[in-house]
Order: sequence, then C-alpha cells, then structure tokens
Amino acid sequence: MKTYIILPLLLIAFAMNCFAQINIKEAEFNSREDDFPTSLVENGKYLFFTSERSDFRQKIFVINKTSAGWDFPEMLDDDINDGIQNGGATLTPDGQYMIFAAYEHGEDGYGRTDLYSARKINGEWELVRNLGANVNSDTWDSQPYLSSDGSKLYFASDRDGGYGGTDIYLSERTASGWSNPKNLGRTINTEYDEMSPIMSADGRIMTFASNRTNGLGGFDIYISNIKNEGFTVPQNAGSPINTNYDEYYYISVPNADLAYFASNKPSGTGNLDIYTVIPNPYKSGAVVLVSGVVSDAATGVPLGSEIIVTDLKTRKKVAVFRSDDISGKYYVVLQPGRSYSITAQKPGYVFYSERFDIADTDKGYEIEKNIQLSPTGTRLLVFFDFDKSEPKDESIPEMDRIIQYLSDYPEVNIQIEGHTDDQGTDDYNNKLSIERAKAVREYLVAAGIDGARISAVGYGKTKPLIPDKTEEARKMNRRVELKILR
Repeated sequence: MKTYIILPLLLIAFAMNCFAQINIKEAEFNSREDDFPTSLVENGKYLFFTSERSDFRQKIFVINKTSAGWDFPEMLDDDINDGIQNGGATLTPDGQYMIFAAYEHGEDGYGRTDLYSARKINGEWELVRNLGANVNSDTWDSQPYLSSDGSKLYFASDRDGGYGGTDIYLSERTASGWSNPKNLGRTINTEYDEMSPIMSADGRIMTFASNRTNGLGGFDIYISNIKNEGFTVPQNAGSPINTNYDEYYYISVPNADLAYFASNKPSGTGNLDIYTVIPNPYKSGAVVLVSGVVSDAATGVPLGSEIIVTDLKTRKKVAVFRSDDISGKYYVVLQPGRSYSITAQKPGYVFYSERFDIADTDKGYEIEKNIQLSPTGTRLLVFFDFDKSEPKDESIPEMDRIIQYLSDYPEVNIQIEGHTDDQGTDDYNNKLSIERAKAVREYLVAAGIDGARISAVGYGKTKPLIPDKTEEARKMNRRVELKILR
C-alpha cells in the first residue's frame, strides 16, 4: 500500500542582515484565512490561488516557484481584483488569458457572482470583460476552470434548471464567443452541491468537490474519467485526501507525481489551506509541453505574437495562445498520438510554423523550440510524397495561411521557391522543385488569389540551408519557401 505525503504548502523565508525584520509567519504561503489553489501556469512554475488574507475579502494571488523554492505571494493589481470579492482564477497554460469570478465587479454584472475574462498585455492584466448573459446567469456563477487547450470552460452555478444546489456546467469556445453552458448531467451532478471542477492536462480526468451522501464528511474530492464523450460514475478519492472536513480544488501538475488541493482540516494554519499530495494517485496522463521564445529574426528582440495550434490530420485549429509581449515566451500543451503545427504570427511579419509529430507514449516530456519571425519571408510547412509534386493533405492548413496572409496584405506580391536535397541529378531536382512550387501557386490561385501576385521558381539543390550530406541536413534542405517581392 502506498504512503501518501500530504503537507500544508508553506513558504519558508530565511531572514538575513537588513531583512531580519521579516516576520516568518507573515511570509507563510497559507494564511489564517481561506487559501485555495485554482490554476497552474507553465507546468506549475506559477500557482494562482484565492485568499481572504486581504481585509477578509477574497482576492487573487500568484506565487512563483523557483529553483530555491516558493517566492512570496503577490496579489494581482490592475483591474482584476476590483470587485468586492474576486477569486477562482483559471488561466491558459501560457498565463496570457484568464477567466475569474467576481462579485460586484463594476456595474456590468448579471447575478450575485459573474465570470470575467482578462488578457495579459505588456505585463499588465487588461481588457477585463464580463463573459455576458450567454454564460452568466442572474444567480451565482463561479469557480471556473479552462481545459489545457483553452477551448472548454467548466464552472459551478446554482442557476435554475439544475439538479439541486450547485451544479457543474460546460461552455465551449466558438468563433463568436463562449457557447451557452450545458449542465454535465446526472452522472456528475446531484441534488447536493458539486463545485470546483478541475480538468487534467490530458483532458481525460475531472476532479470536483461534492457534499453528496456517503462521503467522508463535508465536501469531498471526487474523480470521474472521460469516456465516449461522457463521464464515468464519480469515485470518492478516499482517505487521506478526504477527511470529515471540507476538501476542494484538486489540481494535478502535468507529467509529475504531485497535486495540490484545499482543506479546512484543523492541521492547517487556519480555515482553508493549500496542501500537496505526493505521490498523486489521480495524476494526468502524459502530455508534451512545448515552449520557446518568439523573436525578430534580424534583431533577436522578443515578440508578442499569436500562437496557433493546428491538428494536421483533421486540419482543424485546436488552440490559440499568445507569446508574452515582454519575454516572447510561449507555452503549449500537446496530446500524444497526434501531429500538430505550431504557428506564430504577428502583424508586420510573415507567419512561421513548426511541425510536431507526437508519438503515443505513457511518459510526458518537454520540447524547447524557439521561433523567429521575419517580414521578408518564411519556410513553409508544405509536404510531398517521394518523387511527387502534389501537396499532401496536411499541407492545407499552411497553404490556407498563405491565402489569409495575402488577403490581409493585398499590396504584397510573393514568390514560392522550391528546394531539394543533394541526391539525384541537377535536371531531376530542378524539375521537381519547380513543379512543387507551381503546385502551391496553383492552390492559391484556385482559392481566388490573383495569379499576377504569385511567382513560382525552383532552385533544385543549389541553395541548401545546411551544406551537409547527413539525413538531418537533407531533411532541412527539402523545403518550400515564401519570399516577399513587394
């Protein structure tokens, strides 16, 4: 039988010299009031939590985990904490988009507590917006949680039409905004209260809190798996996670044997405290964490840009994130067994895409890939079978990006350039490279782009990116590029 280590999460400060006046108790992670975790950013580097330590009103805090341990908690400023009560912040994994709950946040509320969104712009939280009547009701809507791709929003509400008490609802992101929420149904919700929904990074496990009967007491943590687009019957997480007190917000760290949750059991500092669980018996399945810096190709200056994640098999956009405006850092969660492209695009630059083929695996890992943007051209993710000039289906998202780019910049003319590796005769490679460039041009023209704006040339093997005979070099040299002519 495994032994689970469950400890209050405390910040230990070592006071030295001029900092000797620091009161260790004031530096603790948990306070004497309610503290509960609500979201992880960059795979647990940042933990967002709600605390009542500020004038006994709920406010949103963030704490940074460094190589030396936890830093000091900081309360978010800007417009985030302007409501009388604010909490339940959930963020996309890159930390650039937030949804949170607030009571009397300005004059645009619909009920007792509403859900709001905000975006990080140049290091500040701005564009705070009520999610609107399509999501919020005239009652209590709170405790939001975003899926790792940012496409699904789970939250708790006591709106009319539920099964009793508070129920868990799901809203999905659409081109026009968040969809009308749907109750998760009787498998999850009961005549009692269901709260604090959390979805694992792989999108297959939901944890939540409920005070339904046959629990250990108060609110307990329950576990339900996603199966055939539905949910399995929830199972009580059991002891020692649950007690005869209240437990909420069970959050697993991706690719780690660690989880956080909140409990008001008397062993803590006071009221709800944040605890850790090691090992985590309900950890997420393996995911691949891709991060890097987007920068200007010529100057190296970091760039804030849109980050688009596309499933190359289905050719559908699965997520839209952003790189940080100041650091250029981007962060994406990918699922095993799929092929993706990650595209960075910013006004004034040509987009750039990288392909990621993620094998089925039960072990998660991290990939670091920096992206450079140029205003003069880009290497294209256009793929061909051996000795063929017809683009493969997974090339369509990239060619559609060219169409969008030319539509956004009607004054721009481009050149499509085909290149091969060093294998084969000059005549063969020249012919193949021009045929491939022409095939891309034909796709663009068929979509309505004026053919006079697009030229196609083939360079064969005369312009290698890497003048080497290794297979990796040859792979890089077999390519199609886009160059800006005007």
